[in-house]
Amino acid sequence: MLHNDIVGHLVLSVYTNPRMRHSGHSGIAVRDDWQARGVGTGLIKACVDLADNWLGLARLDLRVYVDNAPAIALYEKFGFEIEGTHRRFALRDGEYVDAHVMARLR
Repeated sequence: MLHNDIVGHLVLSVYTNPRMRHSGHSGIAVRDDWQARGVGTGLIKACVDLADNWLGLARLDLRVYVDNAPAIALYEKFGFEIEGTHRRFALRDGEYVDAHVMARLR
């Protein structure tokens, strides 16, 4: 049976500044009821493949909330490392939360 439900989303943007064209920024989202089922792994695998083998990017970065341990572990599995932390990065449930900047260098 074929379903048309969207369970995940991936975005990969290449920076347009000529000095940064070797770099891209990515982000994923996985629907709550599909987490821990391989969707995030598939999305990041596709993202890294696109960045490495089609766009020739030397750097790929992303942001992740500091309390999202499963996502941080997933990104680390693909070679991303925490570079720093944005304090009070986003408003979530009426409170500001911090986010790490993670990057993967090739």
